[in-house]
Amino acid sequence: MVGKVTRDDQASASQLPAIMGLSKYASPNDALLAAINAIKGLPREDIQNESMAWGNTFEPAILKEAAMRLGLDNLDISHDQPYQHPHLPLACSLDGTAHGRGLRVVTDEERGIYVIGQDEIILDGIGVLEAKLTASDVEDSPPLWRGPVQLQAQMDIIGAKWGAVCTLFRGVSLRIYLFAPHAGTLEAISAAVIDFAERLDAFRETGAIDYYPP
Repeated sequence: MVGKVTRDDQASASQLPAIMGLSKYASPNDALLAAINAIKGLPREDIQNESMAWGNTFEPAILKEAAMRLGLDNLDISHDQPYQHPHLPLACSLDGTAHGRGLRVVTDEERGIYVIGQDEIILDGIGVLEAKLTASDVEDSPPLWRGPVQLQAQMDIIGAKWGAVCTLFRGVSLRIYLFAPHAGTLEAISAAVIDFAERLDAFRETGAIDYYPP
């Protein structure tokens, strides 16, 4: 885990739940003010806590186990540079990537594998692996703010056909949630990112903050 490597003065995949009003931890205006502070040249706020530190510690083990269960090749957990969207003012960092062997995967509860939004998925080519650690109870489908929206953006940025949110619950239960790109979600992400960028551009031009509605 290399920490946040994306710019703070534009949208990032990890910020999307807050920007889109989906996060339980931050509001759209929290994300907006953080980006404005970056534009002002203020230092990044330190949000590190013990839970995040343990997440960083367990991240390699989570990703290695997920890759093994899915039968993936070429696991790469050394991504230390940001990835920029080809068309949108949006960037992401990656916990890991791996290559699928063209295997057709269905939900397998005994192995903790859940295909979300469809009956099956083909793991073909490069895929994104996003690691999460939580003290919450085990879930068969993750909330949008804990990985799915972030993963959709990551897949779109690098052109992946599939991705996985790999969540370790309470240190003892791993769930691997597999997703394909979802057109409706990607459209919502695009609209939110463009709106966010317009608010930041307005601040750069006028110095006034165009707050989101409460």
